[in-house]
Formats: sequence, structure tokens, C-alpha cells
Amino acid sequence: MSTSVTAIISKEWKQRMLIITLAVGGLGCWFLFDGMVGYPRNNVKAVIYFELRDKYGEDTPELKAAWEVVRKDRVWNDSTPKKIYSPGDLQTQLILGSVTLFAAAAVLLHFLRSLRQTTRLENGVITLPNGKTVEISKVQAVSKKRWENKGIADLAYESAPGQSTRFVLDDYKFIGAAQILEEVEKHLNPPNDSPADPVSSEEPV
Repeated sequence: MSTSVTAIISKEWKQRMLIITLAVGGLGCWFLFDGMVGYPRNNVKAVIYFELRDKYGEDTPELKAAWEVVRKDRVWNDSTPKKIYSPGDLQTQLILGSVTLFAAAAVLLHFLRSLRQTTRLENGVITLPNGKTVEISKVQAVSKKRWENKGIADLAYESAPGQSTRFVLDDYKFIGAAQILEEVEKHLNPPNDSPADPVSSEEPV
């Protein structure tokens, strides 16, 4: 009786991708806020503060008193502006924010597309997440150098006469990949954990 295994996206991988998306997206929003709100708001405060400093001198009681009056009148916090940001500073924040948010969107898109992916073993055929199929009988070698730390096994199979191609089984991303790997190793006589060479090309997973 043939073994049938469907490895689905793991909860841990989903959580990791969501955390990355939120972290990168949050950083992008921070950059944009500084460029659009934070820096301009600081510049308004800085112009007034530096005018008062030129008038009353640096770190004098008169400066502190005058600044306190202005600060309370404008309902500003008690932070003292240190510099006036240039137009280039604002532009840099906007560029960083846009690039970072684009990266967050790319990560999110990859996450959403991956949710429907599986790695399947059925009737002696492995169907990879990208839709390509590999007959388990054509697998020639398995390398588990990355298995212990990352849950990734590198496999090589005969894709054409005299040609070997690599693919991976990722047990961190796909729960159930370990079962598929066990079935693959049963077909290797004896099991071979050496690097899967020669490899002429690598298929994305």
C-alpha cells in the first residue's frame, strides 16, 4: 500500500512571517512619519527655540523661561529641539519609508501566496510547492547537513539521463516534510546522507 503524505505550512513559519511583516512595516511607517510629520514639526519648534536662544543666550534662565512660555502656549512636549532638519533629511526619511513598506508588502505577498502551498507524496510521486513533480524512485542522494539546525534536507534526483537536479524538503516551513523524507530514505539503498552531487541546477521551492 503506497504512502500518502501532505505537508502543510507550519504555524511557526506563519508566525515568523507575520512578525517580519509587522516589524518591517512598522519601521517603514516610522520613517514616513518622521519625514512627513515628525521632522517638520521639530523644525517649527527648532526655529522658534533657536531665535530665543540667539536673543537670550544659550542655557540661560531667561531662555528657559521664554521657552517654557512658548512651549505651554503651543502645547508642545518638554523636549528641546537639537537641530533643524534639512529638506534632504526629510526626503531621505520618505525614501526609506517607501522602500521599507514596499519590502513589507513583498513579504506579505509571499506569505499569502505560500498559505495554499503544500509538499505532497502520493503514489510514489513528490509534488513540490511550485507544482513540479519528482518520482521518489529517481531520487539519487540526500544531504542532511542543514537538517538538524534548519530542518532542511537537500535531495538530488535524475531529471534526465545523466543529469541530476536538486530540490529541498523544508520541515520548518512544511509540517510533514520529515515523513516524506523518511519515505525517500527507504528507497535509497543504503540511505545516503552525503551531499547531493553532482547538481546541475536548483529548483526554487
